[in-house]
Amino acid sequence: MFKFRLTRLLMWMGAAAAMTYYFDPELGERRRKDLRKRMDKMRKFGQKARLQAGL
Repeated sequence: MFKFRLTRLLMWMGAAAAMTYYFDPELGERRRKDLRKRMDKMRKFGQKARLQAGL
């Protein structure tokens, strides 16, 4: 039972740290914009790979 509590605690701490990082009032908008760019780039790369693979 202790193992699951520790895992859950670490998960919540990681989620809180990520939210603090991305919703920072000063730099958060730029970080979110960069994240959106990277996600779009990965999505396009995946679509291109699927087309090349014939799927």
